[in-house]
Amino acid sequence: MKTPFRFGLVLAPLSAALIALGALLLLPAFKAPIPHSAADGPACVPKKGAAPNSCTELIELEVRDVIPMVEAQTHAVVLTTQDGEVVLPIFVDESAAVAIAFRLAHIHPPQPLAQDLLGSVVTELGASVVEVRIDDLRDDIYFGRVFLQQGKRRVALDARPSDSIAMAMDSEARILVTRKVLDEAGISREEIEALQGGGPGVGGSGEPHHGEPGFLSPTPPEEIRL
Repeated sequence: MKTPFRFGLVLAPLSAALIALGALLLLPAFKAPIPHSAADGPACVPKKGAAPNSCTELIELEVRDVIPMVEAQTHAVVLTTQDGEVVLPIFVDESAAVAIAFRLAHIHPPQPLAQDLLGSVVTELGASVVEVRIDDLRDDIYFGRVFLQQGKRRVALDARPSDSIAMAMDSEARILVTRKVLDEAGISREEIEALQGGGPGVGGSGEPHHGEPGFLSPTPPEEIRL
């Protein structure tokens, strides 16, 4: 049976990513620092008036929810500062939303998802995810890296935040964001709830009604419909 074209579009880049990841982790260890990827364009540049260290100051975030954005017809992964006062929404496609939603609910999917496969490759090659960073925001696109530890060797890979966040949740790795990104894209709780359009997300965000949980209250796993 022929593979549908849309699945071919997904499997091709995934296969390439797995091959590249395996090759990188099998290379001999080296101590030279990993430079910023030229393919990503210029390195982070602070906005006018911002603190000069806004590209390097790192703030730890927590994954609190995955919510449907009704009007935008997409999903948002809700990251918050540890005090819960600032929300950083990461807009993701449905596959990434499902992967992160399963992890929030502590449920294993019936079949491995792309993020599960990447995590398995990392583990089988003797490495682990130790840190995820969201380094920059340019033209409404987040740029980030995932940091792997393989024995005494530390590897940094360019990665979509949606994929690296799912991998970080598996290994309980820290998720860090630069001050520049948080200043540019961080919003309040009220703003994310207004964009949501009502109803709770996977993690329970949104105004409580009819006995449903409110913002940051976990939704029982049996209520998840992703």
